[in-house]
Amino acid sequence: MKKYSKFFLMSFVFLMFVMSLFIGISAAKYRLGDSKSGAVRTITHVRFETDTGVSGVMELPKTLRRIAPKTSFTLTTKFAVGPGEALLIKSVFLPMEVFINGELAWEYGQVGSYIPFLNDPPTALLSVPLPLEGGEISLRIHLRSPTQRRTLVLPAIHVGKSVALLQMQFTQDGFIFIFSLLLIALGFVFIVVSLRFIREIPSAASFLWLGIFYLATGSWGFGECDLTVLLLPYPSLLYVMSYLGLFFLAIPLLRFSLLVTQPKNRLPARLMLWMHGISISVAIWLQLSSLADFTKTLYWFLLITPLSFLILTISILRKWRDIKRPVVKLLFSSILFLIVLSLVEMLNYELHFVPVTALFFEIGLLGFLFLLTVVSGYYMQDSLRTATEKEQLAFQMKAVNQQLALQRIQFQKIAESDVAVKSQRHDLRHHLTVLRELYEQNDREKLGHYLKAVNENLPSGRGPALCDNYAVNAVASHYADMAERMGAEVSMNLVVPAELPSELECDLCVIVGNLMENAAEACARMTEDHRFVRVSSHLLHGILTIVVDNSFNEPPRKRNDAFLSSKREGEGIGLKSVLAVAKRHGGNAQFEWKDGVFQASAYVRLDSALSHEATLPPMIYSNVS
Repeated sequence: MKKYSKFFLMSFVFLMFVMSLFIGISAAKYRLGDSKSGAVRTITHVRFETDTGVSGVMELPKTLRRIAPKTSFTLTTKFAVGPGEALLIKSVFLPMEVFINGELAWEYGQVGSYIPFLNDPPTALLSVPLPLEGGEISLRIHLRSPTQRRTLVLPAIHVGKSVALLQMQFTQDGFIFIFSLLLIALGFVFIVVSLRFIREIPSAASFLWLGIFYLATGSWGFGECDLTVLLLPYPSLLYVMSYLGLFFLAIPLLRFSLLVTQPKNRLPARLMLWMHGISISVAIWLQLSSLADFTKTLYWFLLITPLSFLILTISILRKWRDIKRPVVKLLFSSILFLIVLSLVEMLNYELHFVPVTALFFEIGLLGFLFLLTVVSGYYMQDSLRTATEKEQLAFQMKAVNQQLALQRIQFQKIAESDVAVKSQRHDLRHHLTVLRELYEQNDREKLGHYLKAVNENLPSGRGPALCDNYAVNAVASHYADMAERMGAEVSMNLVVPAELPSELECDLCVIVGNLMENAAEACARMTEDHRFVRVSSHLLHGILTIVVDNSFNEPPRKRNDAFLSSKREGEGIGLKSVLAVAKRHGGNAQFEWKDGVFQASAYVRLDSALSHEATLPPMIYSNVS
């Protein structure tokens, strides 16, 4: 688990570093006023005329409101151009025809040139070539207002060399273009990586939702970017990417927040998730049926998406009072950072104290996404730590139950032995009577047979004590018997104090039990060669050291310096538990295989558990006759 946490953390830090470096290097290549291909000129002064007879002069860019659908406009102007220059014209959901010197040079948005279920053509930005010789140009543009909105947007017209126009557009939109591409790439990476690990690490679901959020945000920005429309001649595809990215934006964010904050009242967020899901389904149905384009249903999402952010913020503020975890604080800080930068962007839109449009919002979005990634990393780290603690606790409970079961077996053996002794004691006078009669008869043959029969009926002993501590003795005896049944030569030299705190005693049972169980099972898997299990320990200066060596003719499987389990996929839980228990008591553990012998050793500190410095004599046991 720990290695996965480090892998995710290092991966995200590296990806963020690469993203920032790439954006910085790419943006640094371009700056205003550095074009070697000539300056870009902007045409702003045009005359207009409508099919209703209204005419006049206007300055571009211009936004006309309350325009009836399908109202025809004609824009005219004259200007001088140089050789090899072109026009850069943008259509915002408008069918249009461009005439240069009275001849049709470009048309867009005609029926059949875009998806049939769209009522208005999607936004397009194209470069229209001008006469090669240059000179005086007469420009006439016929356009028709959209059917799905009562607003007519007329951007400014730019004139210049094609390279200069492209450089101008990159200067304006290069950041959001590259940023959106990186978000899409990171979204795919997060989704693929999280799906790879989500079965082993359920908390990886946070990166799944974060990846979907990255993908939705990147799709929205990529489809909205004018540079994308200029470079990628698929306006219908970009239209779908832009609006569906925006519509889906709140769903992964709400899911992510529910996962990492775990609010007590999940109903508001769940209601918003249902509302978004139903709204997206209705919007897609309306678009496919041509009843309403995404441009019209957009206004509903502009209402419920901020509402989702508001509900999310309120739930985080309520969680703030209960839990002061870094993950909650960071999540709140990320939302606050985005809100503050969005407000600054609104002020900049009105006051124009920075000439770059959407700069502050893009910075806020970048910081928001970065903090969300950090939040996901913290959440996964917490989840891994909690999962590890639960796994260790479950293993300790299993060890305690196993220890109790072994002690019950020991008690049962003692009880059975006591019953047999009582029975033999009850029959002792009868045996003595028979022996006296045989002795008086001087029948040595019958006397010998009778003594042999009595001796065979005597109960067996309780087995040798392997150490002074009763609990550890029960565990060691059980696995010593198991190893003997596997045909192994067993030798024991254990030193464990009789009186120890219950927690420490239980942990020592975990260490001895795991090491001896692994040794016995290793001997069982051997098909040839000499099998043996050697257990020893010594207590010196308050430090108890336990060593278990066993025969094993094949090197165990390893991955990243960790021994793999022979029973299942992944690392061996027993050895991990031994290491964790040893470290909990100020000790450590070491495992290695060398020359057909697996050597395991662990030490713990007993200073606080011993009332005085002591070195106990070992109890030695061997099944070798």
